Amino acid sequence: MNKKKKFIPKSKKSNGKKKKSGGKSGGLDEKVIKYLNTKNKSGVKPDQLYTYFLKKYQEDKITASLKRMMDRKKVELTESGKIKVVRFFQSQDKFITGILDVASSGVGYVKTAEYEKDIFIPRKEMLNALKGDRVEIEMTKFSVRKPEGKIVNVVERNQHEFLGKFEEGSGFAFAIPFDKSIPFDVYIPEKYYAGAKDGDKIRVEVLTWKDKGKNPIGRVTQLLNNFNHNEIEMQSILLENGFRLNFPDKVAEELKELKTKITKNEIEKRLDYRDVPTFTIDPKDAKDFDDALSVKQNENGTYEVGVHIADVSHYIRPGSALDKEAEYRATSVYLPDRVLPMLPEKISNELCSLRPNEDKLAFSVLFEVNKKLEITGYQYTKTVIHSDRRFVYEEVQEIIEGADGDFKEEINYLTELARSLRKKRIKKGSINFDSDEVRFKLDENAKPVEVYIKKTIEANLLVEDFMLLANIAVAKYLSKIKVTKGPRPAAPYRVHDKPSEEKLQILTNIAKQFGHNLRFDDPEQTREALQNLMQKIEGKPEMNILSTLAIRSMAKAVYTTKNIGHYGLAFDFYTHFTSPIRRYPDVLVHRLLANQVHKEKNFYDKEELEEILQQASIMEKKAQQSERSAIKYKQVEYIKDFIGETFEGVISGVINKGFFVELVENKCEGFVPLYQLDEEFIFQEEVMQLKGSRTGVIYQIGATVNVTVEEANIAEKRIEFAVADS
Repeated sequence: MNKKKKFIPKSKKSNGKKKKSGGKSGGLDEKVIKYLNTKNKSGVKPDQLYTYFLKKYQEDKITASLKRMMDRKKVELTESGKIKVVRFFQSQDKFITGILDVASSGVGYVKTAEYEKDIFIPRKEMLNALKGDRVEIEMTKFSVRKPEGKIVNVVERNQHEFLGKFEEGSGFAFAIPFDKSIPFDVYIPEKYYAGAKDGDKIRVEVLTWKDKGKNPIGRVTQLLNNFNHNEIEMQSILLENGFRLNFPDKVAEELKELKTKITKNEIEKRLDYRDVPTFTIDPKDAKDFDDALSVKQNENGTYEVGVHIADVSHYIRPGSALDKEAEYRATSVYLPDRVLPMLPEKISNELCSLRPNEDKLAFSVLFEVNKKLEITGYQYTKTVIHSDRRFVYEEVQEIIEGADGDFKEEINYLTELARSLRKKRIKKGSINFDSDEVRFKLDENAKPVEVYIKKTIEANLLVEDFMLLANIAVAKYLSKIKVTKGPRPAAPYRVHDKPSEEKLQILTNIAKQFGHNLRFDDPEQTREALQNLMQKIEGKPEMNILSTLAIRSMAKAVYTTKNIGHYGLAFDFYTHFTSPIRRYPDVLVHRLLANQVHKEKNFYDKEELEEILQQASIMEKKAQQSERSAIKYKQVEYIKDFIGETFEGVISGVINKGFFVELVENKCEGFVPLYQLDEEFIFQEEVMQLKGSRTGVIYQIGATVNVTVEEANIAEKRIEFAVADS
């Protein structure tokens, strides 16, 4: 295929003579040593070294030189993944650590902080490691195009529970995992059978991991014989992404000890806000309500708008079993037919949920708003509130559009203020990436009978605007804490870095095909260009494709103590404060805010806090992976009833082996492999298209194409299409 190679520069020709390969090996060794000595003492990245020497030497010569010098202890690979000259004799080899991903073929790829490209791990060098494991690898091939290594140690296991079939022997048994990509069976001693019999479907927990070639030892934790395929699949998705399905026994014990009644003493410590008109606005199917809004007019004509957030930190004490489990999970996970909560239901759906007609503890940000709709003051305080009404988004939307309803005056005022806030935010450069969200209508067996798109209405935006306002205010407050001595306390931020130039170029090329000419000069201009593009494509056929490409070009938002601002939202200060029921970083922010406002002693060492926030970022990504995998499963399950039928679709992705198509009617995405087409195609990555070598027919991202459903493989979560006859 005609795919460009972006990492290796072309050799410059000199007088038409062929370049020498470098002469004797010792000459290249000396040049590498000399080059390393001129660089930073901490060493250089392999990519940088290869790029420098590929101007004169072949890649295999450079690799041989490095391997030779490493064997002779002249150079070494540091723990940070750089190559440096050995100053003193080192008796231990150096390894680098990363997160393992596993392809369907069984080979692995390790993502590290040190290497730009993922490190390839051959199947024979996987050491029984699984997807998501944190592993130590030893480099075996220093290649710019395809660095390779072998796993020498599994530092941290991602998955400890598996679903499988119980096969009984004489005094022992094995759990044979349903997931065929798992390269081992789990050995179960007889004392850990828990009533399982030969052929039963079970869930097994690994108690002891053994060395390579030996089976881990586990115990049966649940019989699954009555579970249907959907239940097993949803559990498998959560387990393979490192989530625990049950709360530990210690958490259950602590739940029994929690005081559910709000005492008079606790109310006296807080601002009593129960007489102020307050309400929640949530989806129809919401079970936990962690934010509420209130409005009251002051005597001077100004307004006080309250953003009230469930005070989870009142019930979750630092270091408790509840706290440790919430820290590990870090987030709730939302699948099409269930929620795996970060906190037990007694807390998330009862004690902390801001249910109507109940007194609840909250942490509130109160905004003073003048007659020009300008925020003129803030107050951060713990409160006790009383929600007067539970709204769903559609009810509020009807009031916004002119219908009568409860709290009409308050809702209309909040709508006016939200519009003003939104306008200012967009003017500052905040980018609105609006893309379709797939939802399913399920029957009593959780089988999808309808696929629909979740539409964003102004009621959604109203709530979002006030949550953003509260998050910004809290982040600014925490960043400007004054201390009389010592360093300022560390705080959690939600940060978002600048977009990838390489991915922006792909977006530029594709947008041009739709008549949109983009230019990206600097971060500020880039943000303005993306914002303008999102406004231009709203409601147009290309909106979903270009919006998706724009999102892919952006860096991933993460949690950290190092504030670099939020590029996409155009905020210098941003954190997460408004969803402590489902996000652990919000709980941390509540504690730190309470430390400042109410003098509660909740300090975090910066390194400790950074480690907790890294865990939150990791688990957030795993939750997203779980949600995507579950949606894909439901799409395959749905489309299986339409084998042989033809649909209109839009090409949503192009690779050298074929192209992906998203169906217009139901948003199910499948793949059209090239082997189905009657000619050879050339892949042009820079414009994301495949071009037929004989007919010149082009399949390009964003193009409309009619396809027939050929296959729907539920086990592999894979849909295959064929191009329909025109």
